[in-house]
Amino acid sequence: MTLELAEAMPVFVCVMNGGLPFMWDLTKRLHFPLAMDFLYATRYDGMEGQEVRVHTRPHTNLRDRNVVVVDDVIDQGVTLSAVVNELQDDAAAVWTAVLVDKPTSRETVDCQIFEPDFVALTAPARFLIGRGMDFDGLYRNLPSIYARAV
Repeated sequence: MTLELAEAMPVFVCVMNGGLPFMWDLTKRLHFPLAMDFLYATRYDGMEGQEVRVHTRPHTNLRDRNVVVVDDVIDQGVTLSAVVNELQDDAAAVWTAVLVDKPTSRETVDCQIFEPDFVALTAPARFLIGRGMDFDGLYRNLPSIYARAV
């Protein structure tokens, strides 16, 4: 990441709420100038399919800026893909960074494959909590990642 972004002075945009712990840990380890902001997006499963709504956009002007979207986990890629599409019209370039990639989740759905640019961990398609990942809004604060027993 440093090799690709050190000269770019990027804006790191956290997908709230899950991306917050990873964004904090990640940006503390990067030793180059960067800005931080956030957005809030939700995904709805409806009769017409899956719709992602971005409720809160970053306050930082992203016009012609290099942007890194940070999230906790990528399963099917629907939310992350929609967020990237929302931001790329203004940004010079958009990268994605996720704590956990579950690529087998994308093999089982009928959707366009979306691959993150930077991945910390790869995991099987299991339900995870901790480090930003939640169950009914709880357990995001756990210091480690836990999988639900099968």
